[in-house]
Amino acid sequence: MIHFDNHAFKGFDRSLKDLFDLLLAMGKHVEELIALLPAGLESADTEAHASAKAIDKQINEAEIEADHAVADIVGKFNPIGEELRFILGSVKVAGALERLADRIKNCSKRLAKVEHPLDPEIKSALTASINALKPMVTHSLDQVVDYKPALSVELLRLGAEVQRSYRLTLLRLNQLQLGAEHTHHILLVAKNLDQASDMAIEIMKIGHYINVGTKYEKVS
Repeated sequence: MIHFDNHAFKGFDRSLKDLFDLLLAMGKHVEELIALLPAGLESADTEAHASAKAIDKQINEAEIEADHAVADIVGKFNPIGEELRFILGSVKVAGALERLADRIKNCSKRLAKVEHPLDPEIKSALTASINALKPMVTHSLDQVVDYKPALSVELLRLGAEVQRSYRLTLLRLNQLQLGAEHTHHILLVAKNLDQASDMAIEIMKIGHYINVGTKYEKVS
């Protein structure tokens, strides 16, 4: 477990905590993006996409801030061991959160262009993906400072739910034979949700390396 209150230099403690707080703030913004998606399943919500673009901009700015914070910490405190893994891992986490946010923003964009109402089975599958993705961001960030094997199992289960919903969406699209443009937008929504869940699992794996010092290996 990473501690933010037991180092010789209080400035080091504060810098580590500020860095993690920045990652948490990025995570909250990602959750805001995810919260915009259900409305897009009901109707073409162009305002939601505009809001998503604004939130995504904040996340992009936070990623740059995280990069600068890491460089500052390394230059000031010459960290080693677990703290160094946390600091360098934070750069990767921030990058994964930025890519995750891009996927969700793209979902908002595509949902504003699809034909409504959605086919009930497709709507159900996409809803299941969104609901599974919601807790994954928080769970993955929890693993960065306090890794718990059981939580990784839960993250993998949720990721499998998103993947299953993606496959169901593909199957239903093949059955319906809808217009090419509509099919393309729906397909990209499902695919971006699946890729977003992959990013959350990648953050979990970074957390494993930070806390354990080894590459994550799935227990069969």
